[in-house]
Amino acid sequence: MPDPQNRFAVNLGVRIHYLDTGPDADPTLTPIVFVPGALGTAEDYREEMDALAPRRCIAISLRGRGQSDLPAQGYGLVDHIRDIEAVIEASGVEDFCLMGFSMGVPFALGYAILHPTRIVGMILGDYPAEYKQLSAVWLEKTHQEFGSRVPYHLIQALQAESAEIPLWSDLPKIDAPVLVIRGDQEDSLLSPEDADEYVGSLAQAMMLVFPGSGHHLWEPDRNRYFGTIKSFLQGLDAQLQGEDETED
Repeated sequence: MPDPQNRFAVNLGVRIHYLDTGPDADPTLTPIVFVPGALGTAEDYREEMDALAPRRCIAISLRGRGQSDLPAQGYGLVDHIRDIEAVIEASGVEDFCLMGFSMGVPFALGYAILHPTRIVGMILGDYPAEYKQLSAVWLEKTHQEFGSRVPYHLIQALQAESAEIPLWSDLPKIDAPVLVIRGDQEDSLLSPEDADEYVGSLAQAMMLVFPGSGHHLWEPDRNRYFGTIKSFLQGLDAQLQGEDETED
């Protein structure tokens, strides 16, 4: 499959980079849009794009990450949701599945809550439905672990502008099928109790636990991870095709 194209959207003057396989994608398959975790980039999703070809895949680098601009401020929940909005509008993608991983989950949920009719499905990877207040301990630990790869300003701004914002009460606004995935190891960030709350709050929720996986759901079995995403998307394909046949 040819390499995805580098593209940019603009959110209030901030350029947001994304990768898009659109030109070579199969238009009959449900597209998927990837929202990475706290420090992830669009490039992190090249393997997913290869595994899901010829389906259209879009992967976003939120502000401050990867090739996106690094503004002085604007790193709250709403700013990240607007980055996603800018990419969706610029790409022209419609009737898509939105996948958020880790801290990308509240960003993706925030978009879906505001625009429930634009998505046909969601995948939520190992994170509760809340935007969290990041501690000074998180700042120091993250800087020590990732400081050589990401700007300190990004880590500092994410921590300074973070706030405790629960999204649980807004989940019923999402009618589309939602696949929630968590690991069963100690470093999983989605507790069994929060997983149950997803199932109770969403109209069409499916819960999967990956035995042997922690927060990094693709470890130790990448084929299981890719296969689960592909299977869920194929279910969306079948559902949408059935709706089209009913309309005809």
